[in-house]
Amino acid sequence: MSLAVVYSRASMGVQAPLVTIEVHISNGKPGFTLVGLPEKTVKEAQDRVRSALINAQFKYPAKRITVNLAPADLPKEGGRFDLPIAIGMLAAMGHLDAQKLHQFEFIGELALTGDLRGIHGVIPAILAALQSKRTTIIAHQNANEAALISDHQSYTARSLLEVVQFLNHQIKLPSTLSINPSNSDQTSHSPIQDLRDIIGQQHAKRALTIAAAGQHNLLFLGPPGTGKTMLASRLTGLLPEMTNHEAIETASVTSLIHNELNFSNWKRRPFRAPHHSASLAALVGGGVKITNNCQTIQIIVAL
Repeated sequence: MSLAVVYSRASMGVQAPLVTIEVHISNGKPGFTLVGLPEKTVKEAQDRVRSALINAQFKYPAKRITVNLAPADLPKEGGRFDLPIAIGMLAAMGHLDAQKLHQFEFIGELALTGDLRGIHGVIPAILAALQSKRTTIIAHQNANEAALISDHQSYTARSLLEVVQFLNHQIKLPSTLSINPSNSDQTSHSPIQDLRDIIGQQHAKRALTIAAAGQHNLLFLGPPGTGKTMLASRLTGLLPEMTNHEAIETASVTSLIHNELNFSNWKRRPFRAPHHSASLAALVGGGVKITNNCQTIQIIVAL
């Protein structure tokens, strides 16, 4: 079959819209054409995919290859589309059953050796795949993040070859349902800050207790060095742990920046202390992605 369709997810703030990757291999002058509003990092997938296929012992086709990332008006960025493009090419060459790919979504960056690398924002992508009732195949580096979503099964792989063997029913991939993030090597325990560290400030402590009990807003005023930030940081120790839904939303925001989360206290409410002179652009960011960044900041403030 010379045409294959593979599903993946883009990253747009805390949302992960569906991206349908269409790969067509035809006769003609050998070349690789990538369309669908890809940014520079996505266009570079051509070289990564070629080297990954060759090093995974697959023959790179000397034909005309056209890859379409739909919808065409959705900007695509990052290396998250490397794996689905490679899977689509292999399906178009007949190495995979293209009909079985509709139940999966593929997300991952390829190394030149064919190994899989983790990407940012994998939690929103898995949550979106859960709503679409499709199984996600991701890199092993994102396994602990995916394991936080206990009601969805995702498979993790270390290389492109493992994914191909899994789709051909030659091996079984590890499932995230069998992973306990709290036992991860990446786990680091941080002490809980409480009010016993603060000497004096009885009125401020009382205000913190009332605000935490009644879910009220709180504003500290005073000259520098009087302990306003130290008092405010103790509020998280007075609040109850987040629910699973709240914790996953917070982890979704964190996964946009970091690949590794603190799984020992991932349900603890976060505390952020921006400087009082920070501008809106410093908090939210600027440029063409200002709308997406605003959505992320709004969720952080709401939590």
